[in-house]
Amino acid sequence: MISIDQNCHSLWDTVPKLQALAGRGVEVVHYIEDVDVAFTALGAAPGAPLTLDRERYHHSGGAWWGAALFYYEFLGRLAVDPRRWEPMTGMKTAALARRLGRSVEDLYAEFSPSDAWQLEGPSYVGDAEHHRVIGDLTAPEAAPFIRELLDKAQADMRRAFPEPASRARLDEWFAAERARVEALLAAHSAGRLPDLYHDWMAHHLGPGVRLDTAGRLFACGGGGPDLLRLFLTDYDLAAGLYNEAVRETESELRPLSTAKGELPYFAVVDYQGHRARTGVYLDDGQVRVADRTFPLGPDRRPPMDALAAAGVRALPPKAVALVVQVRSGDTGRPLALPHRGSLYVPTVHCFAAKLDAAGLLPGALHPIVRVRCRLLDRMRSLDTRIRLPRHLAEAMGADEVPARRLGEAWADLAAEAAQRLDGLRDPGTRERWLRNAFADLSAEIDALDRQRRQLARTQPPPEQIRGLSRQVKLLEVQRLDRAVRHIHRDWQIARLDYYDSRGALLPWSLALGGPDFYNDLLRQTETHEEPPRQDS
Repeated sequence: MISIDQNCHSLWDTVPKLQALAGRGVEVVHYIEDVDVAFTALGAAPGAPLTLDRERYHHSGGAWWGAALFYYEFLGRLAVDPRRWEPMTGMKTAALARRLGRSVEDLYAEFSPSDAWQLEGPSYVGDAEHHRVIGDLTAPEAAPFIRELLDKAQADMRRAFPEPASRARLDEWFAAERARVEALLAAHSAGRLPDLYHDWMAHHLGPGVRLDTAGRLFACGGGGPDLLRLFLTDYDLAAGLYNEAVRETESELRPLSTAKGELPYFAVVDYQGHRARTGVYLDDGQVRVADRTFPLGPDRRPPMDALAAAGVRALPPKAVALVVQVRSGDTGRPLALPHRGSLYVPTVHCFAAKLDAAGLLPGALHPIVRVRCRLLDRMRSLDTRIRLPRHLAEAMGADEVPARRLGEAWADLAAEAAQRLDGLRDPGTRERWLRNAFADLSAEIDALDRQRRQLARTQPPPEQIRGLSRQVKLLEVQRLDRAVRHIHRDWQIARLDYYDSRGALLPWSLALGGPDFYNDLLRQTETHEEPPRQDS
């Protein structure tokens, strides 16, 4: 079985996922992601300093996104694009902002950010075609942010777990982890971040998991992957099926630009002193990388050796193609993913099904194996007190609760929130909800409306009518503002099961119940093969 992850350290779920698999005797090769884009701080000029900042969306449709180093606060908010709420509000985002008397930028600034801290910086190297990859980051460059992230994580956990025993366990764990990190930083003073990740992971995993890098998995050379060969042999058909899958699953992923011959691959190259990735295209029967072209081999084979000779270090697939490629053909293996991980997997299933229906699937397809820890459910066994983030505290009616209370309530809360959101797609249901959920404001609006209608029969001065209308409008804005906040809260709570198997499960578990609870969590972790076309 194989596993591929970014952010390979003990504040992420990669460690428990691999420990659980190894504990079942599963042979796993884990590939540390070093060829993905490191970060995309929108609008940051090349050379701008790195920083830890919140994950969030931009009103233009992009995202401040970081893959190299991040921490999600305990049960915190996930980043959201407010445009996803348009079916629930019944209006476009720009119209919603106007109704609220705000700008779209203000709306995004308030509602989009997550409670995740991530390393951000300028993505571009030299031009808009080359992006820094994780493997370009040096350990010394990342060092201050690793230290800062550990500080932020510890502060968050001390807030979330107020009991003295929980805090003592956390303080002991963080002291040991900081000492380990300092030793690793000293050992890798001339190395890269993925090399540091390798040794950090090795400490927690032991010999049961073999570690490698994605750069080596997707290195150029040999005959090339069958999936790439398919795109080179019948580009219009393969790219058409890919784009159909993206559209039909309403994915946030970008379709291929078929007018440019865009392939679902990136080339990792050395560029202006950096390790960077750039697009790959089929251009007039040749593979094009930046300003260089490479003739196809016999039978339209990928020119992998020529690419390698030209300095292309790796040819990693884009997300959807990656999950098909690594599971197919003679070299394919089952792929381990956490529950609720890789939310684009429905697009993968759709694309694979289309390839299969067209007789183009490159060999047998090994399964996706989901690894499910059920952290939230396991909390039912604990009386440890936890301090909830604001959106959860509002839903639970308390800032601080025993863990078992959240463990018993979370699934119903999430289902009810999802049901409310789904109901808001219907205009009639939405109107009834607005009136009933905010009955106080609705009653004031109705009273003012009655007063305005009665006054209108007496031919009053226009200013009196306008004054009542202004009052109604102000109350309607207040009601809409409260409605948007309620939608935001429900949106987060409906996705609470993200934390079933994601986040800093190792230190969170130690805070909740100590080593015994964590070891039990690993022993009870479930694995199952995901049926094709099932939502992840």
